[in-house]
Amino acid sequence: MTSVQALSNMEYRLYGNTPCFGNSAVPSMMNGYCAQISPYTSAYPYGMYNNGYPSIYDSYLQNAYQQGNQGQGRTQNTPTANQSDVDKVANFYNEKSQDSQSLLGAVAGGAVFVGATSNPRLIAHPINSIMSLKNTGAMFADIKSSSETALKALWNNPETNEVVRKAYSAMHKVESRNFWKIGAFRKRWSTDDYNNLKGIMDQALRDIKGKSPEKAKEILSEATAKLEQAYVNDGWLGGRVGNLIDKIRVHFGGKAKSRTVTDALGNKEAIKTAAEQLVKTNGEIGYIDALKRGGGIKNGLFFMGIEVLMGLGNIKEAFSKDNSTGMKQIGQTLVKGAGSAAGWALGEAAGVWASAKICAAIGTAVAPGVGTVVGGLLGVIGGSIGCWLTGKLTHALVGQDVGEKVKLEKMKQTPEGQVQLLQLTMQQKNIPADVQQSMQNIAMQYSAAA
Repeated sequence: MTSVQALSNMEYRLYGNTPCFGNSAVPSMMNGYCAQISPYTSAYPYGMYNNGYPSIYDSYLQNAYQQGNQGQGRTQNTPTANQSDVDKVANFYNEKSQDSQSLLGAVAGGAVFVGATSNPRLIAHPINSIMSLKNTGAMFADIKSSSETALKALWNNPETNEVVRKAYSAMHKVESRNFWKIGAFRKRWSTDDYNNLKGIMDQALRDIKGKSPEKAKEILSEATAKLEQAYVNDGWLGGRVGNLIDKIRVHFGGKAKSRTVTDALGNKEAIKTAAEQLVKTNGEIGYIDALKRGGGIKNGLFFMGIEVLMGLGNIKEAFSKDNSTGMKQIGQTLVKGAGSAAGWALGEAAGVWASAKICAAIGTAVAPGVGTVVGGLLGVIGGSIGCWLTGKLTHALVGQDVGEKVKLEKMKQTPEGQVQLLQLTMQQKNIPADVQQSMQNIAMQYSAAA
């Protein structure tokens, strides 16, 4: 057996080591030859003595450690592995590490991000969100009625569907807050507040019966605006933070926000403005209108910031070589960041543009809550796909980050870096036989040299 895979198979037969079970105290490829008692562990985590059983890297690393203690330098007297083997392993690892994120992974990541930023309560209080579906669904049951109802007509009309979705969402938030919660940012409703807010929406759903679509839309929009306005931050932490932000806002000429339901419902001007904005909402919008709504642009800028933040390490590596390489890495990072922002904004707008008719059909056939959720997901899916596509485009345009190339070259030039390269490569899947052979050649050469 001359391959790394054969070595792994042998260890499995000897120790039973797998990622899920086995003797983790015995060093093997599955546990990275982890150290527990070696004096060299803190400096060299890549495979040391473990309960008296040496790994194939131990002799080499011990030799390098001792040379470093003697002031000789770890790269001065320690022989490096055959360069062709090192290059082959490095090229394979570099190729695998550059694999683009899968489309499914991009959508999942986007869903988590938007869920955490746009609807944090769904993540913070998932049980409350599920339990509140029953009461909310009962209030909006006319959407699934076998006969024609005013609410069903609004839901089935692409021009008014989004207003119904917003009303459903506002009531769902009210119901979710009626269950037990810690109350850090928002307290649980008092009985009076809950009954008051539920009564507002219940009355609106009764009042739209027999009204024209335009009038029904106004009634439902006003009730939704009241519920949204009353969703105050009054928790023991949220209230304090909000009051501090209000002081800053007032200092610069703004207005403080209400911290009680009574005060919020008494703010007639804010409710009127919000209701008028909802009345203008048209579910059957053009693509440009969807893009102008701004949610996609805002979220896209966040993704651009993440791209730049994650690129700081490569920027530092690039500048460690020279200023020219560093500036090139900055350019690559900014291009990729701008691509992420544009991709999300354009993709999310496409999802919002397509959502109204789809949501109406799903809500009528299944449940309004399902249609509402799907409507939100369409924007997320569109944004994620857009981000994924522009990521592939910008990568093809600017190529691999030069900072990553500098980092890889540094790893190839030192014994410690080469052992680290082995460890990183072992984590990859579908390692070709020739690469496995080169990996074993490197490891065995160091073992023999020690």
